[in-house]
Amino acid sequence: MDRMHRSMNTYVKTLSKRNESEDKEKTLAVAHLGTTMVNHGEDFEPDSEFGTCLASLGRANERIGRMQETYVANATSSWLESLERSLVQMKEYQVAKPAQAARKKLESRRLAYDSSLSKMQKSKKEDFRMEEELRSQKAKYEESSEEVYRRMQDIKEAEIESVADLTSFMEAELTYYDRCREVLMQLKRDWPAT
Repeated sequence: MDRMHRSMNTYVKTLSKRNESEDKEKTLAVAHLGTTMVNHGEDFEPDSEFGTCLASLGRANERIGRMQETYVANATSSWLESLERSLVQMKEYQVAKPAQAARKKLESRRLAYDSSLSKMQKSKKEDFRMEEELRSQKAKYEESSEEVYRRMQDIKEAEIESVADLTSFMEAELTYYDRCREVLMQLKRDWPAT
């Protein structure tokens, strides 16, 4: 889970990395390229095919840059934040003192129950005190087992939310690439050099 979180964090940082342009404005790389293409395209004569093509592709890249900003925000609010919540929950289960104590208590009570069961089985005659100790140890073990099971169940139930968040991320990614494709297909239909 930790590697997935680091990977997603790197992905989001890479997509949202802004570069400083000549006018000191920080923009995404694709938007910066687009602005540079528009500016350079406008340096040509108005009837220049190359200049018109540069400006058209530049405006398309500027639109894609705005879409990328939306996509990064959606990816962060859906999947990255979900990973962060899951990571916290997993660490609480693995590292948190109450969780560690519950697992240690379970192990200790299992050993005590096993010991009482072994004593009972080795005993030649029925002993009321041994039976009572066995029942008591079994009850304590089951109580601890239920507590650990409940914590594990909480993690399992979080999977439903994680699947929903992953689905939201996939839909955001699909929407982003579909919209980018639409912008480029429209540019291709209107391409001045046809």
